[in-house]
Amino acid sequence: MWFLALLIIVLAALLLVLAVYSAQYFQHIGRAYPARGGFVGAAGARLHYVEMGPADPQGAPIVLVHGASGNLGDMVASIMPALAKHHRVIAFDRPGHGWSERPKHFDIANPAVQAEILHAAVVALGIEKPVLLGHSWGGALVTAYALAFPDEIGGLVVLSGATHVWEGKTAWYHRLVSKPVIGSVFLRTLMVPGGKLLMGAGVEGNFAPDKAPAGYAASIGLPLLFRPDNFRANSMDSSRLRDYLLTQSKRYHDIKVPTIIITGNRDRTVWAKLHSYALHDEIAGSELIKLVGVGHMPHYARPDIVIDALERLANGKVPRPGTHVVEPGASLILF
Repeated sequence: MWFLALLIIVLAALLLVLAVYSAQYFQHIGRAYPARGGFVGAAGARLHYVEMGPADPQGAPIVLVHGASGNLGDMVASIMPALAKHHRVIAFDRPGHGWSERPKHFDIANPAVQAEILHAAVVALGIEKPVLLGHSWGGALVTAYALAFPDEIGGLVVLSGATHVWEGKTAWYHRLVSKPVIGSVFLRTLMVPGGKLLMGAGVEGNFAPDKAPAGYAASIGLPLLFRPDNFRANSMDSSRLRDYLLTQSKRYHDIKVPTIIITGNRDRTVWAKLHSYALHDEIAGSELIKLVGVGHMPHYARPDIVIDALERLANGKVPRPGTHVVEPGASLILF
């Protein structure tokens, strides 16, 4: 009996130490990776955004939406500066990610609801008929946006987008986080040491087979994800997405805006055939660009291709319908 009591005391002490350590680390994260842009009120929440561009921008404005387990820093560290040489470019933290607030909406994990919030932010900032890019989870959001606001969008780029239902179980930590008590304990004690331990492998796996840039996690502020509210929001978005896509994916044939779909054929995170290829088949007149040998992060592996697609749409050019294959090392898309 005394052994059990001792074990309980030791575990309680360990959890207390981890809780104190985690609380201090959360404060450190906030100081190390402060908000890098402005805030705009949108449908009951403040969204964090970064805006870049010249005094006299060309074409339509461009809006960039990040994927799961990330924030707008992913776009700021990749394609945004190059785009901003000629265009007005705005990157947003999705609701509950980075420094954006998470409104208490019962259906907030729904891409369609997040699209409504993004739309409110776009209107509030005076952004008219933007070209939208959505990466990974963001692909679900921007396609929902195109369905809901077809007359208020100038074009659509779906980049390694999660757009269709897939097989497989939800990751164990997503299921754990959803538990009322044990989930909160996990987030405030084990999330930080576990996240720090696995972050490097997670980044490498997300980029594979491409190589992640040196210092990627720090450059985008990835540790912001380890804060309890951020991780809970990400977990909810990730674990519930399939249910929403079951309905949303049946409507893609209604998308009429100019659409370019870009995917790496070696994507191990969001399978190209299941998502991007299927989306191309469902959107009439869309352009599908297959990047041979590229993984889940084309905006790092082939930023030239992604920037070209966005600039074409922003400058009013129509997509080149059909499937186009870009081999490794090709500097131009040849049709």
